[in-house]
Amino acid sequence: MRLKIRKRIKHLLITTIATVVLVGCAKNEITIANSGTNVWQKIEITGGGQRLLIDRLEGGVFKGFSFESKQEGGGLFKGNINGKIVKQEFGYYTPNLTSNLAIILDDNSDGAEIVDMDSTVQSIDDLIAERRKGETSAVKKNLRILGEGLKAEGK
Repeated sequence: MRLKIRKRIKHLLITTIATVVLVGCAKNEITIANSGTNVWQKIEITGGGQRLLIDRLEGGVFKGFSFESKQEGGGLFKGNINGKIVKQEFGYYTPNLTSNLAIILDDNSDGAEIVDMDSTVQSIDDLIAERRKGETSAVKKNLRILGEGLKAEGK
């Protein structure tokens, strides 16, 4: 009887230690993507007690970062486009919990779009391509012309 109890306690102890070790290795992922054509400069991302810096991010380019949270707190994006400084808060980081976010930038200085990558089936390439299409894409122009033609025929 005592042997069975000792085995159970030993198993519980090993499981607890393994859980603590694995949880302590929780990584956060941040991908920053420029879906526009203008260059973003002096990008600073802070969160979880970490500070990530990017000097320049060209249009159509993305960079990814992995980090462990050292402390609790919200994230902050700060960047410069065409001489205007843009700031935006995002997410919340805490040690032992993970997150996988994308920060999507474009040519506007209205802010950044924050995407929870765990909640979407799109890849970062798909997200950039979708935003780069915009109103000037050939597909949208053709659909607009086709729609206008169909309306004219219906009148």
